[in-house]
Amino acid sequence: MLNSPLRPLRWLLFSALLSFAPAIVLGSTGTFSFSSPWTIAGVMIGSGLLCTVAAGIALRASLQVGFVENALVAGGLVASGLFVLLHGLVSPGALVNDRMREFVVSGQLSAAVALPALLYLVLAAGRVESSAFWRLLSVGTPIMAVGLALLLLGYDGLQPLKPRTSEVMVLVGASVCVNLTAAIHFGRLAQRFGDRYSQYLGIGLVLNAGVPIFFYFGGPGSGAYWWAHGLCMAGVAVASVAIWRKAHEASVATQLVGSILTSKPVRSLDVQLSPSVIAHLKEIRDPTDPRLTVAIRASEKLARLKQDRKIEADVLIPIFHTTIDAMSSTSTRS
Repeated sequence: MLNSPLRPLRWLLFSALLSFAPAIVLGSTGTFSFSSPWTIAGVMIGSGLLCTVAAGIALRASLQVGFVENALVAGGLVASGLFVLLHGLVSPGALVNDRMREFVVSGQLSAAVALPALLYLVLAAGRVESSAFWRLLSVGTPIMAVGLALLLLGYDGLQPLKPRTSEVMVLVGASVCVNLTAAIHFGRLAQRFGDRYSQYLGIGLVLNAGVPIFFYFGGPGSGAYWWAHGLCMAGVAVASVAIWRKAHEASVATQLVGSILTSKPVRSLDVQLSPSVIAHLKEIRDPTDPRLTVAIRASEKLARLKQDRKIEADVLIPIFHTTIDAMSSTSTRS
């Protein structure tokens, strides 16, 4: 099902319509407004805690297996969850009184704080080797969020962006573009390698992309506000579960093709693998399995042919498919 060329991208488009259209309609019409301070505080504190914990578990799992792009997304989601939590804690009229500045800024930062990690993923995808920097950025993004939160609480210089201004439009545009671009990367990964978890992760990012739209139309309590935060919780849940499940099921072969940012031999061919090859590769779980050696050597040789002799990947990939199928058949007979 996932190997249908357009199916992952169709799901991303459907998720974008689900996220953006109602937020724009609700924001422009001002309908379904409900601004009870205790309701806002309770929902934001609860969702902030859940999102932070879920994304934190996903971040830890991704770091353990070395999934670069998943760790970057998880780190960004942890940082966003921390600001949603702060947004609830400083909700005026609930736990505190005179914290409107911190309340609005923390909400706006929840959409912006994940952008450095996602932007690195977008700019670096497929063009650089994995390095220690991605680990630093994955872990450093939540730490940066904590530092910004402390700065926000102790320094009056951080002021909120006003609705319907060019400044808030830049924030909305940047957040939407970066999240959607990252989501498309995961959609393409799902398309090439039949990886359903990458598809779900892309959907989660699309749902999160629509969150800052309500900033343009107004403040908390509007229908757009509740819709955006509901989708935010759904997006974080979908993305976190997908990241955790992929790390939990990680096999040697999954790590061979599983990361966008690393120059893994199979990934460097930049092609869509057949369902049979995907199935054969996922059977390999022992690092000493001779089939893994054959797969790595075959993919490395074909990748060198593609680079050195400028041979199209569509010409080379049937050779790889035949090699893996024959390797599996030999293993079954023995």
